[in-house]
Amino acid sequence: MPELFPPAPYRVRMLAGTPREIGAQLGRLDPPFHRPPWWPPPPDPELAEACRRLVARWHPPLIEEYEGYAAAQGMDPRLLWQQVCRTSMRARLFACSAGAVWGPAGAWVGRNYDFHPIQRRRDLVGLRPEGCLASLGMMGSVPGGRYDGVNEAGLFVSLHAVMADEPPPRPGIPFHLIPRILLERCRSAGEAAELLLRMPHMLPLNLLVADPQEGFAVEIHPLCAAVRLPEDGILTVTNHYEHPAMRPYAGRRDLRFSMRRKERLAERIATGGGPPRERFRRALSDHEAPICGHRPGFSTLWSVIADLRGRAIEYAFGPPCQTPFHPFPWPSASE
Repeated sequence: MPELFPPAPYRVRMLAGTPREIGAQLGRLDPPFHRPPWWPPPPDPELAEACRRLVARWHPPLIEEYEGYAAAQGMDPRLLWQQVCRTSMRARLFACSAGAVWGPAGAWVGRNYDFHPIQRRRDLVGLRPEGCLASLGMMGSVPGGRYDGVNEAGLFVSLHAVMADEPPPRPGIPFHLIPRILLERCRSAGEAAELLLRMPHMLPLNLLVADPQEGFAVEIHPLCAAVRLPEDGILTVTNHYEHPAMRPYAGRRDLRFSMRRKERLAERIATGGGPPRERFRRALSDHEAPICGHRPGFSTLWSVIADLRGRAIEYAFGPPCQTPFHPFPWPSASE
């Protein structure tokens, strides 16, 4: 890979070993850890510890990885955990868009991640952890998590924060660790959806889970969860609840921008014409909704397109309308 690729602040990390070894590798590669300044204050130690115990029960390798990271950074592992355990999404606008399609031309997914450019961690991470499924995906904000990606079994996951009412903080799995757990544990979209419905959650979220045969939109609130199915072979997800059981949690928020992006993405996927890859590239580059973001202080930070049956994935490190997509090896348990 060329030395100047990708452009700063993007980084590509390919790591393997035990979870503790992977954490130590990442801790040595990272600058000294600082909590993202746009995150709310960390939870009190008791709540953070309750969340840590839940993660230790649902996916112990993550706790081992954080311990390895903390040791490499010279930090107290409990203090690191408290800093990465986010318990609120309040007062944030979200604009991430994802879609999937199944048909004779294959099973394809595409996703734009939009946020403020102040987010400096934009790492594409390939992992081969001992005892877990290999994966490839984007990590943002803090170490350990994953915002989207694929695993060796052909599962794709993308995470979308939802603009909705939040109950008082309660123990649960921190939002950025949920895709990571799914990618390392699940071999199918059905298995991932079932795990999501059992997992304790802290924040309002949407997740798109897709495999070569099927996919689901899992809409999550700490008090409720529901599953949406594809319509005419197409599934799109943005930052609001669509399922009737979930809509009351949105309160009186203005959801028109999220709804417009969801509808436009489905329309572009269905009617765009041409090969699936090109159809997704054009859909993700849409400026009418817009799906491709260029607003001051808020833009598309990366984009991904994947062929789940053909085992091909490519990322664009910036808005897809003007940034080339680069292919990366599909994750594998072997080198």
